[in-house]
Amino acid sequence: MIGSINPATGEELATFDPYDSDRVDHLVTAAVVAQSNWRWSGVRQRAELLQSLAATLRDRKAELAALITSEMGKPLAEAAAEIEKCAVTCEYYATNAEGFLAAEHVTAQGRIEVEPLGVVLAVMPWNYPFWQFFRFAAPALAAGNGGILKHANSVPRCALAIESVLRDAGVPDGLVGVVLVESDQVAGLIADDRIAAVTFTGSTEVGRIIGEQAGRALKKQVLELGGSDPFVVLADADLEAAATTAVTARFLNTGQSCVNAKRFIVEESVADEFVARFTAAVDRLVLGDPVDAGTTIGPLARAGLRDTLHDQVRRTVDAGATLVRGGEVADRAGFYYQPTVLDHVVPGMAAFDEETFGPVAAITRVRDADEALRLANQTEFGLAASLWTTQDRAPELIRRLDAGAVFVNAMVASDPRLPFGGIKQSGYGRELGVYGMREFMNLKTVHSADPAPRLVIRPDEVEVFDRGSGVRTIPYVGAWNNESNKITTGTTVFAPGTQIPLHSHNVEESVLIFSGRATAVIDGERVDLEAGDATWVPAGVPHQFINRGDGELTIYWVYGGRAVTRTMTATGVTVAHLSAADRGAVGASAK
Repeated sequence: MIGSINPATGEELATFDPYDSDRVDHLVTAAVVAQSNWRWSGVRQRAELLQSLAATLRDRKAELAALITSEMGKPLAEAAAEIEKCAVTCEYYATNAEGFLAAEHVTAQGRIEVEPLGVVLAVMPWNYPFWQFFRFAAPALAAGNGGILKHANSVPRCALAIESVLRDAGVPDGLVGVVLVESDQVAGLIADDRIAAVTFTGSTEVGRIIGEQAGRALKKQVLELGGSDPFVVLADADLEAAATTAVTARFLNTGQSCVNAKRFIVEESVADEFVARFTAAVDRLVLGDPVDAGTTIGPLARAGLRDTLHDQVRRTVDAGATLVRGGEVADRAGFYYQPTVLDHVVPGMAAFDEETFGPVAAITRVRDADEALRLANQTEFGLAASLWTTQDRAPELIRRLDAGAVFVNAMVASDPRLPFGGIKQSGYGRELGVYGMREFMNLKTVHSADPAPRLVIRPDEVEVFDRGSGVRTIPYVGAWNNESNKITTGTTVFAPGTQIPLHSHNVEESVLIFSGRATAVIDGERVDLEAGDATWVPAGVPHQFINRGDGELTIYWVYGGRAVTRTMTATGVTVAHLSAADRGAVGASAK
């Protein structure tokens, strides 16, 4: 029997009979049939489906957030943010799918093409019941794959709600099947010849089992497993920013995340001040009913998680650590645990050696940076790390941290644009970004002895884009007219007194002032440029160019990618660069 329990009250909300083998077989068959058609769908059709998923998630955000909170206990505001992040990720892949799926020309005769693998089994956890699924599903669907979702048995209603979101958004019937099955039925799914690959997020212990089963069947797998992420604070860090961020990094989602900071490694010379600032911020956390707007700490998802956490705290204190705050099961119904701070934690103690999955922070004091990095790496895990120091010092220290990701003067968080995953016992493979999308794709090498196509394009074969208000763009050989190019280039001509509205791109941009005089506004900083001057704009940074001369201004630009988007700062509208929609958005904003 699969049960749904409200962790805030301990009340049983619903029970479900596991699906029998015939029902599971029917869902897998349907997924194979649907994927055999979906793999031939065009990029535009896939992008439209992902946009529909984003819209459906937002339309149902309040309902879905309430469901997450009732079934796994996170504060309601965090649940709503989880749904929004799913929508943003769907939009990201809708925008970038064309570029990610484009053939990569390596030589005159050789190229790499990407193709979907088939139906992927997704074994997903309870702590982010929608996000964990959609961060797999968005790139998988964009790539042409199908899926079978086996969700954690503590969130069956979330699993069924995901099924309804997919249906409402117009996902082809059967393309993603949701199965409610017991854990011992997963091995049969992995062994099924119709399952092409496996993705799993969860504990290292279960990950080993999944990896062994998938390896025996010679199936590709991505394993995102446990973590005991270090949060390293060196003496030259901004202590107020570090301490404030540290509280969020540890207690977000009531501390139930693989990338929560769990071990706070602080240089001795600033440790007292850090602990004082950190505990003051912890004291401002509000433990309570997760549906209340003021609650920042909800219950743990299950009673067993709370009991395990309390045992880790007890063993750590018994071993000599100092209990600064908390350390007790909350005196109320449900699976609550007091926000807890442990100081003077050292290797060999439970809170240092083991992954603590809940609202417990372990602080370790070290002599210097060398000891800090040594202890940061002294763990079987290697998911991510947060490093607090000066920007000048950071590059050398980053290389010495054993982790799949390092965040400098920031908390660790997944971003759909960047690959996410770990090393050592935190697993292997990557999710998100282009690398995550290609985990479940066949990279097909294609060699053709035929001569390469001519790369000459005559001026009268190139369309000039009138962007309105006296600004026109002439693309050079680039993404519009030659698949061999990995960048996009062109010129834009400004009539006297004209400018481009404030906007940003999803890729970096280099600009050369070809002729005339310009003022560049980049992230709020204004700089005057003359002919021959060049500047650079990082991805995501708002910018614009203004003709400040008496004659025409011509700029030559290079984008660091083929799939370029423009986001208008005034309206927030994001459109494909130089498409008809883009010309309309730019023209309207310029008037």
